[in-house]
Amino acid sequence: MQTGKNDVLDSIFNKALTGDTLFIDRQALRTDFIPQDLPFRDEQITSIGQILSPILQESKPSNLLLYGKTGSGKTAVAKYVLNKFEETTKKHSKSISVAYSNARLAGSEYRVLVDLAHSLGMDMPFTGLPISEVLQRIYTNISENNLKVIFIIDEIDYLATHSKSSNDDMLYSLTRSSEHLGAGFISIMGISNDLNFKNFLDPRVLSSLNEEEILFPPYTVTQLSSILNKRIKFAFKLKCVPPGTINLCSALAGSEHGDARRAIELLRVAGELAERNDEKIVHEKYVREASQKIDKDRIYQAIKTLPIHEKTVLYAVSSGKETSTTGDVYNNYQRLCKKTGLDPLTQRRISGLLSELDTQGLVNASIINQGRHGRTKKISSHISQDIINKVLSDDSTAKILLI
Repeated sequence: MQTGKNDVLDSIFNKALTGDTLFIDRQALRTDFIPQDLPFRDEQITSIGQILSPILQESKPSNLLLYGKTGSGKTAVAKYVLNKFEETTKKHSKSISVAYSNARLAGSEYRVLVDLAHSLGMDMPFTGLPISEVLQRIYTNISENNLKVIFIIDEIDYLATHSKSSNDDMLYSLTRSSEHLGAGFISIMGISNDLNFKNFLDPRVLSSLNEEEILFPPYTVTQLSSILNKRIKFAFKLKCVPPGTINLCSALAGSEHGDARRAIELLRVAGELAERNDEKIVHEKYVREASQKIDKDRIYQAIKTLPIHEKTVLYAVSSGKETSTTGDVYNNYQRLCKKTGLDPLTQRRISGLLSELDTQGLVNASIINQGRHGRTKKISSHISQDIINKVLSDDSTAKILLI
């Protein structure tokens, strides 16, 4: 039996070593790949370039917010423009710094600031300091070195809905950073999938943000097909991907808010499935298999990567009544926090988390009109209890919820 396993592994590894593959460059199908050409986003690219251009004359540009659904090209366009921007600044010896943090991946205000500090070449401990101290060290470094900083905060809505401080201290301080700086400046570029995230910001943050906004509309099915055709030239060997496969990827992703990221991921996984089956062509059946595989993996990974408070809220929904109000969920959430030793967030924050879980398709949070009794939010789980329990049981921190 062991020999048989070794033979299978030898076959897999030898195939990889001989280069017998459908792909030329798999990286061209990764979500973090930034192509040289970003079709259908000329208007957004031009607007961002115009808004940032004053910094080349040592003037602080406006803060900027990029809005749009997942897969509408926000992050790709932002990084594309800033790559070109950095090329220009180096060519003309302009001292300008670009810092980037994904708020969801960072997981907290503190880690977002650590990302900023590290981008500026500063040493900063990953934990242990008050946020006010981290901010002061960053401001001192910027002032002493007269730095001009563009700070990109991807998924900035995460900070608005997960901040433990009701005053949104970090965002408030950053939007008013000029009051703390003797020289230099910080300009913020926020990227958000949630058009309504500003509803969760403290009014003081809103008044000082003073932003310009750029909307990224979803791609059409025809546009997705064009995007895939461009990627295929870099990613696959010639004639490996027939038109029907491209159209199916585009149609499936187009039905989900015109998500280019989804279309590209479908194509990549379909190619990998075809290759594992020793096919020379990425047939449509592999796209359908890829869709099922991605959906299954996506749900598991989406829940797995949730912060502990969101996992607790999701479990509060799934383990409660079949349909609950926000108040019902919050009461259950508080009970679970007491059980696990978590400090509960406010009901306002939990309402924001429920909206975010709704956006991710993990719960359904719909507004019901009750006539003269007003409106209320009815909440139910979209995910089976078995999947939620499986994710929680695999998490050393969250599995206490199941006890």
